[in-house]
Amino acid sequence: MKQICHTHSSVPRPKAASGPPSRYLVPVVVSTFRLLDRLSSHTSASLHDLSVSTGIPKSTVFRLLATLQHLDIVKRDEPTKAYRLSAKSPGQALALPSTEALRRAALPFMLELRNEFGETVNLGHLMHDRVVYIEVVPSEFALRLSERPGASVEAYCTALGRSILAFSPEGVAESVLGKKMLPRITEHTLVDPKEILAELGRIRTQGYAIESEEGALQATCIGAPVLDDENLAIGALSVSGPTYRFQPHHNQKLLKALRRAAREIGRLAQS
Repeated sequence: MKQICHTHSSVPRPKAASGPPSRYLVPVVVSTFRLLDRLSSHTSASLHDLSVSTGIPKSTVFRLLATLQHLDIVKRDEPTKAYRLSAKSPGQALALPSTEALRRAALPFMLELRNEFGETVNLGHLMHDRVVYIEVVPSEFALRLSERPGASVEAYCTALGRSILAFSPEGVAESVLGKKMLPRITEHTLVDPKEILAELGRIRTQGYAIESEEGALQATCIGAPVLDDENLAIGALSVSGPTYRFQPHHNQKLLKALRRAAREIGRLAQS
């Protein structure tokens, strides 16, 4: 969820280190990462397939998967009994070649939008029922909204998520929303799937989404889909800021710049 903060600092990536002697290794950690690596390269896999492909005994794989499920890093599809990484798995979306191409294409436009309008600019990608932040260019204001690449938020109540769902293949939005009332994040959150589907229809017509204090209090966001050649969303771009300061509803200059940037990002990401 978006947070309002007063400072922002990037977390440095750990430097590669030479491997320690094998006697210092913890077998269960090695097995866990071998399992996660196998899942990251496949959409889903069965318990048997994971055991065979990793060489880890089935009983150990089962216990590791049960633990990862408990931590919400792995999901189990009940009808097929197959396992897959969840949207919350660390770095899953960031590791995909398609999202890296999207990030590279988007960054210059994101910097341009931030420099012109002053607020935080976000790039997101749909992973199952959540939007994962691929890149974030923070506002230079002392008081700003802040997220980090790799973090994820609900798709149904955010401008990023709705922009993507509105331009997703048929059935995707219905699958994400379901038929029951959704969790209410704030007092302003739309929770009725029928109302959200109607909102997605409006977004398809107008080409952008505005969300005010539905995903987080004191936060307003305007988002536009990044589309491929078939007019389907491969991601979304948004500008967000504190509600008291950021009011994009009638800012035609911002809307025009945001939609132009999203169009160009979609073109460059596929070239």
